[in-house]
Amino acid sequence: MINRHLIRAYVRALATHLHTLDQADADEVIREIEGHLHDVVDLAEERGEDLDVAALLEGFGPPQSLAAQYIAHLQHGTPPPAGFRVLHRVRLGVTRGLYYSMGGFGFSIAAALLWLALAKLFAPDTVGVWSVAGGNAYVISWSGSPQPQAEELLGWMLLPIALLAALWCAEITRRVLKVLRRGLI
Repeated sequence: MINRHLIRAYVRALATHLHTLDQADADEVIREIEGHLHDVVDLAEERGEDLDVAALLEGFGPPQSLAAQYIAHLQHGTPPPAGFRVLHRVRLGVTRGLYYSMGGFGFSIAAALLWLALAKLFAPDTVGVWSVAGGNAYVISWSGSPQPQAEELLGWMLLPIALLAALWCAEITRRVLKVLRRGLI
């Protein structure tokens, strides 16, 4: 079994030289290098080969040099170190119009569902979900049965369903806005 102690020491040294990067970028670089090193060691173990880990690490160069190459790659767009994949962060370009439109749309749906629940509470005979056309269509109506032969499907169950749907819609909208807020330009 190959000793991985030198790999851990190399990765720790590399991490100390990535301090100028955002933590997420530094973590991505560490995962990339560490994963690559462990893949090489695992392959050697599978083949039953005796791998010189120190020589492998020498091929990567000093940790400060590798860190400088990754810093230049992530901050200035230079090519990544030879043999490694391109790392880049996905940045959302979100306009204020999109942000406020998403908020308005999501919270409007939540408000409409809340209004439906309240309307059912105060006018139970005229608000409901109705089955029409022999069960081939469904209508949400605020003014009573849309047709004389229509059957109300949910009755009082509309109240908790509409309230839960309103809460769910408001929470989803809040989470989407939280993500979009990070990408505002």
